[in-house]
Amino acid sequence: MPRALVAGVESAPANFDMEQPAAFGDSVGSDISSSVYEQLTGPRPLLGTDGVWRVDWSDLEAQLAEGWWFSPDGRTCTFRLRPGVRSPDGNELTAEDVRWSWERSFGVRDVGKWVARISSVQEATDVEVVDPLTVAFHLRAPNPALPRTMAQGTPNVYDSRVARAGQSPEDPWASSLLGARPSGFGPYRLVRADGESLTEIEANPHYHGGPPPIGEVVARRYPSTEEAIQALLQGDVDLVPGVPWSALSRVRSERRLRITPAASTAGVFLHLDPGAEPLDDPRVRQAIAHATPYRAVLQTAYAGTAERWYSWVKPESPGYDPASWPYEEDVGRARALLASSKGAGGFSTSIVVLPGEGLEVVAELLAERLGRLGISADVRLEPRGGDRSGRVRTEGNLAPIMVRASHDGRGQRVAEPLYAYYHDWGPGRMRLFPFRYHNEEFFDALRAVPEAGHGASWAAAVRRLQRLHNRDAVMIPLCAQRYYVAHDRELEGYCWLPENRLPFARMRWRR
Repeated sequence: MPRALVAGVESAPANFDMEQPAAFGDSVGSDISSSVYEQLTGPRPLLGTDGVWRVDWSDLEAQLAEGWWFSPDGRTCTFRLRPGVRSPDGNELTAEDVRWSWERSFGVRDVGKWVARISSVQEATDVEVVDPLTVAFHLRAPNPALPRTMAQGTPNVYDSRVARAGQSPEDPWASSLLGARPSGFGPYRLVRADGESLTEIEANPHYHGGPPPIGEVVARRYPSTEEAIQALLQGDVDLVPGVPWSALSRVRSERRLRITPAASTAGVFLHLDPGAEPLDDPRVRQAIAHATPYRAVLQTAYAGTAERWYSWVKPESPGYDPASWPYEEDVGRARALLASSKGAGGFSTSIVVLPGEGLEVVAELLAERLGRLGISADVRLEPRGGDRSGRVRTEGNLAPIMVRASHDGRGQRVAEPLYAYYHDWGPGRMRLFPFRYHNEEFFDALRAVPEAGHGASWAAAVRRLQRLHNRDAVMIPLCAQRYYVAHDRELEGYCWLPENRLPFARMRWRR
């Protein structure tokens, strides 16, 4: 019998409906769900000459769709589905499955509806079944984002015949059924999820790409990453995702194991509160941006393994413009800006460090550099565990300066400028976090991006957006995060994807 893969993970998810916050917020659940479902498109994984996995968002993979195209006016995006794609229940994928899936997202009114709106799909009625294998999305604007944004696991593409069996007046969108029994067209199906210690999936016998080389996967929960690493060293599991940098040398010392690195869509950055005096004066924020010790962060906190980041747009995203960042280390310039600002003469402030590897070192380096300007910064550590993401989501700015990064190495699930900026900085209800930030010129530029069309005009609009936001210095990008997976040396094919840090279907045991 083919060898199963056992992964040591941080949670045992009980809900796999990504339209429900409890499921979407569980990183392991998201990974498992992304092996049960498949999207119309996806980013293409690439192994760099440095041995680091990255993803290419400019050359998308065709997944459930075999092709797509925009109308000449850019206001309709049409997808042609692969013929003969079947779910584990044997039902064939049709355009109606796609249409119903997007209708469900609008009906549930959660993450999927937000993704649809930033993609210029305004209502469920904008998704049209052209024929059994062709579906058209009618867009409010000539927005090129849709093929990228639909790579996220919401809206998923459901086997609507299975899902509709779970509909009732009390549960019109089958949330109970899809939470416990995800039903898609991906390479695996869920076999068992006890919600406490174990999750098991097995190959979809009808998968359009052929049976996955690894037919069975068991995700075993451990109370901590350290305990999962210990289980890997003892041979009890085959793979552990999210290995901290501090543990890499210990894993590498074991000859039967190896480390595979990836450049995730997450990043390390300083978050400045423009509502806190004297940071409400942009010259104070700009002074901090010039005082930030970028080189020391890269060399001291991350031992030269991280890469600089210059914008809230992710480096692998189309439209990323590293030239849009106007501030570099210049203590003299920082002093001059501060002297002309509300912070003249120095002031006291606080830095809150959210949990994350290397972030305390980043805060200490920053506090030392600010001290040279006469700014006294008190460094406070947010406790590990608890509802740290919930506090940021509900309270927004926890201090005048926050040092932030992704605690699970995932980051944003789509490398797309509209997704990135609306997520944290957009106007009104489209902003998902209540951070204090208001700039009408930036908001107008953000609204203008979907109307810019495709090609050079779109790229110019995105460059302008980055320059406006960077000029405000409410977010100081430091470096992209690396994500490390430790695994048995006999396991091949691992790569990192933003929607699935554990793409089991791409892995195989060495013959």
